[in-house]
Amino acid sequence: MTDNEIIELIQAELPDARVRPDGEGCNFRIAVTSSAFVGKSLLQQHQILNRILKPALESGELHAVTFDTRTPDN
Repeated sequence: MTDNEIIELIQAELPDARVRPDGEGCNFRIAVTSSAFVGKSLLQQHQILNRILKPALESGELHAVTFDTRTPDN
């Protein structure tokens, strides 16, 4: 999976998201800043991203993913 594909998947669900993937192949660290995370716990923020990326994770396109999530005011 490419950086651009990851960015497009996340921004399709979270249009205001700033997405910075770092990795290659199926292993990525993905930094995401979005107002959708305001008022949500870290677990809830990661659940949102796991739901968005679920098809890629289930297909094996992505395997090891680590998230760094933030709100715009962080």
